[in-house]
Amino acid sequence: MPMRNFLTPAAAYLNRRNDLLAERSVVQSPAVIKTINKALLASEIAIATFYDLESLRTLQQRKARLIDGHDEQRQQELQRFELLSHTLSLSDATDETAFIDYQQSFNRLAASYPWQHANIELVQNELFTTTLNLWLETLEMLFSVNNRRYLLARIEKILTFSIGKIPLLGEAQDVWQALVSVMVFCRQRTNNDEAYFTSLESYSETADLCSRGILLFCFTTEALLRGQPIPNETRLNEKIKSHYNRVIDGTHPYF
Repeated sequence: MPMRNFLTPAAAYLNRRNDLLAERSVVQSPAVIKTINKALLASEIAIATFYDLESLRTLQQRKARLIDGHDEQRQQELQRFELLSHTLSLSDATDETAFIDYQQSFNRLAASYPWQHANIELVQNELFTTTLNLWLETLEMLFSVNNRRYLLARIEKILTFSIGKIPLLGEAQDVWQALVSVMVFCRQRTNNDEAYFTSLESYSETADLCSRGILLFCFTTEALLRGQPIPNETRLNEKIKSHYNRVIDGTHPYF
């Protein structure tokens, strides 16, 4: 899912925010002003996840220094494991029975794989790096594009990719459930008519979906990197709500 990187999320956010403020300054309809204010708040909630992603990157880099993943034999072993893992299929990412079967197959593969130079921790590290960069690019895209059709499809692809990699995290069925709920909402929105994808309503909703996807990734990955239990779905939702509240009351460290 390549994307031309011509801004940073922060620069793109400032451009979007300025556009919304300029639009709000020339309208008189209370309903329109309310819609713009909602979009401004959704923008703030989303850009605050940039701080979470960058904090996660710093933590991951500190942990990665303890892992020697550049040896050629290690890289070849990782590539062979990845190719083998691709032979496993998840027929429906939203079907719980299919996911459980897939997770069990993955666990058997990881347990029986003849590790010599690499390990699951190295595979996790590569997954974290890839996913983090995908979300950074998507966050930038959120603030940059005016039509959200492709953006919603992109978010769904990242969520599908993440679900396919959940077995690497261990027993994380609650994370699967949380990701599926966001993905299903994405799919529902892609069925709307074309006017929706250029509306401020679609911007606010897409910003919310992007924020939730990023936060699920951040909270799950941070727990693993710190050697803590993966949060269950209730705890994940509590942490997401806390993020939103801290942005609203101005206590989030990004601002």
